[in-house]
Amino acid sequence: MKTIAFTALRESVERKKAAIGWIDDEASTDDLRNSGKTRTPAKREMLARIENRAMAAGRPHLKSNY
Repeated sequence: MKTIAFTALRESVERKKAAIGWIDDEASTDDLRNSGKTRTPAKREMLARIENRAMAAGRPHLKSNY
């Protein structure tokens, strides 16, 4: 198995992003986000609980479509 340092992996990813013209910003991340259209009710409830707990603790939360 080949071992690669995390920094080398990160540099490789950044080079590939530059080669294809990928702009790593919030809008492009939102475009990749799961739409949540087929999410189960249990998963929707779980995501809502996570968001509520994060907000109650004054912590940032991940955007979720639920």
